[in-house]
Amino acid sequence: MIGERLKKLREKHGLLQRQLADMLKLTQQTISLYESNQREPDAETLRKIADFFNTTTDYLLARTDDPTPPEEHSTADKNTSTPWWEKDEPPTDIELEEFIKNQSNIKLMGNPLDEKTKDDVIMFLRAAHEFIKQKRKAEESAGEKDKK
Repeated sequence: MIGERLKKLREKHGLLQRQLADMLKLTQQTISLYESNQREPDAETLRKIADFFNTTTDYLLARTDDPTPPEEHSTADKNTSTPWWEKDEPPTDIELEEFIKNQSNIKLMGNPLDEKTKDDVIMFLRAAHEFIKQKRKAEESAGEKDKK
């Protein structure tokens, strides 16, 4: 999944595996394992790779074929390409269900999710989204009070 896209980006930028590894503070072997799909980067490393190549993690994970970061799209495109977890409005059931279904590597205690567990995860994600939204509002309020 990520391997083909990582290799394509690396070669497009004229980099050897060793050079990319040095820039990302990884080993050449790690880059090789990523490119051969024998290993997947953790979330932080995935974000570093996306930032380095000025692309999105969704592109690296093959969730989209558009390598352009959202900030380079027009305002209209931004609204349609913003992931649900970065929006202020609650995610729809469809967004949550697609997220869970598209994340084939999501496991609970080492086991793939069954339908009941998927429903529980959706309920948890909704609650987490509300918590984050309230936390953002509280931080904004605290920031405004600090300015005064």
